[in-house]
Amino acid sequence: MSQQTKDKLIEAAIILFSQNNIETLPVQKINETAGVANKSALYYHFQSKWGLVEAALDFVMHSYVADSLELLEAIDPEQVQVSDVVDAMMKPMVKILQQDHGILHLKFFSKTISAGDEGRVLVAKTLVPISDAAVKLLQKAMPEAESDAVSLKVLFTFNIILNVISDIGLEHFWPTAVKDPKLIGRYLKDYIEGGIRFKADKQHQL
Repeated sequence: MSQQTKDKLIEAAIILFSQNNIETLPVQKINETAGVANKSALYYHFQSKWGLVEAALDFVMHSYVADSLELLEAIDPEQVQVSDVVDAMMKPMVKILQQDHGILHLKFFSKTISAGDEGRVLVAKTLVPISDAAVKLLQKAMPEAESDAVSLKVLFTFNIILNVISDIGLEHFWPTAVKDPKLIGRYLKDYIEGGIRFKADKQHQL
């Protein structure tokens, strides 16, 4: 079976999974959307529906991971600022949004996170290399911060960036005069940086 068939299945998966529940979407629907007549094609190429999800996630996130790691590796650990790390996590995500069908790619990524433990395992495996690099740099920027707290804040940063960017357009219906995407991005970055720098008082936990 051809690479073209494999690519069609990945493309169909991204479109369908961005709009539907991954766990309940029938394989038949994926084959129909891909225009694949051979019902066993998906299993031949990916072994299972989750194998297809993993391949689609790799397709969507490969450039994000590569670009983010490149930016993180370019940061001087001895002069690192929190803003440098946030930029390295944000800019590649915005780049995806600006590509053809970028919003579908981000919505698919978001759906994978909410698709039970199988989806979360795939997403974590995809993002851990970025997280490891980001945590090391943030510990240099904030030597007093606890490593576990920094690691969680990096996780929160991924979630914030993904959810805000994938909800692009909501600001037009919000009670605010700010509509400029660049200014919104600036406020988003300020919000994330503030959260990373904030030091919680252990005596006032939830």
